[in-house]
Amino acid sequence: MISSISFRLLAFSMMMSVQLHVQSVNGFAPPHRTKLRNSVHSSTSKQFPPTSHLFIGVKEDELDVEIPDGVVCARGICVTADEDVAEELCFPEVDDENYNLNCIANSEAIAQRNVFSFQFLWPRALLLLCSILYGTNPPLVEIIENTLPASAATSGRMILAALALSPFLFQLKPELRKNALIGGSFVALGYLSQSVALLDVPAGTVGFIGGLVVIITPLVNYVLNKDAKLAWKDAPQTWLAAVICLIGVATIELGGGEGLGGLAWGDLWAVLQAVGFGTAYFFTEGMMARNPDQALSITAVQVSMIALYSAIWAALDGTGVLGSFGGDNGAWLLDEATRSQYAFPGLYLSGLGGDETLRNVAIAAVWSGVFTTSGNRFLETTALGRVKSSEASVILAIEPLWVALFASVLTGETFGIKDILGGGLIVAACILTAFEAETMRDLLGITLEDKLEGGVDDPANGQNSPRD
Repeated sequence: MISSISFRLLAFSMMMSVQLHVQSVNGFAPPHRTKLRNSVHSSTSKQFPPTSHLFIGVKEDELDVEIPDGVVCARGICVTADEDVAEELCFPEVDDENYNLNCIANSEAIAQRNVFSFQFLWPRALLLLCSILYGTNPPLVEIIENTLPASAATSGRMILAALALSPFLFQLKPELRKNALIGGSFVALGYLSQSVALLDVPAGTVGFIGGLVVIITPLVNYVLNKDAKLAWKDAPQTWLAAVICLIGVATIELGGGEGLGGLAWGDLWAVLQAVGFGTAYFFTEGMMARNPDQALSITAVQVSMIALYSAIWAALDGTGVLGSFGGDNGAWLLDEATRSQYAFPGLYLSGLGGDETLRNVAIAAVWSGVFTTSGNRFLETTALGRVKSSEASVILAIEPLWVALFASVLTGETFGIKDILGGGLIVAACILTAFEAETMRDLLGITLEDKLEGGVDDPANGQNSPRD
């Protein structure tokens, strides 16, 4: 199908079209576009995406063609790429039902790269910090839930996070509202499931099981995106990551000798956490890739949805409607003492008093709500546009290791051989998803039989299907 960009370029006539599809995720909003710079035709210009064409008989000063902004995507987040330093630029290409992301090397940035420069190091260090901060969340939530009902703990910290991001809500484009709400609902599913799982399962285990997003995201992509290329030859890294991740989870969950009898409801909630986050990555990246300037606004909607759902959960749990679901503190809203301490903003006001336990809980809630949820997303979007997508994905993929480390330090969680082995496999699977399909095919000796006209590889060539 000829894209809208190709249709405009036909007016100039005499041009060639090559389309290389790297990654497919579903999306619904119209693409964000910017004017094509005259430097396209300079001998030192960057390689532009296959959706730009060879211009014949057109003067540079007459060129007025629109192409999408270059973006960088990782773990469902996309931001506008800094073309001066980003070593890879991805460009969305949209038809009526699906959109593809074409990624190409930024030759100028690669040529000027200095791995010892501050410009090179600071965005990668910032992403590493984001990964570390994300890793503090499950252990701190487990600590909070040792004192508060899970519903109150989730509601208190997410309302605070939503308030911190609320200014960005008013910058959301109207056409993105529906899908931002859908994506936000799945993010809420991930966070609420994680909170319930932490009642029965140690934080480190919950963090490792969350690595199942490497299976959920491409599976959702395959179901919802008719153009998804997920055959073995198209995306070997996705299949390998899925197998390794399943082995890792099975090692952790079934490696204790108890078999299926050792599973608890918390384990199933931990899996549901991955379903929520993995599905949300799919929807979110589809919107952000075409609207990279909306990253924080979409995040604000997502966090607001988490706050909404958790408030409903807290209301039902606090009035005893849910019984013992979510802990043994049901009907806590009906008791004046617990209501004044657990409900927002009583938790934080109580933390200012002399009760050291509530003070520590309030601090942990502020940290996990403001700093590692809303603040961390701001840091992530700041650094992401300056790093190659695969690099960013690898840095963020080691989050389960940080969860395990902080769980050991903060909650005293210990890890046996099965946990170390299984966790290592899951982290390896997360990292493997950042590999390009073409690289994996070369390593495995896989050859694509189908060729496009002109000898160019199949559209799946180079696919980095989907990043988590």
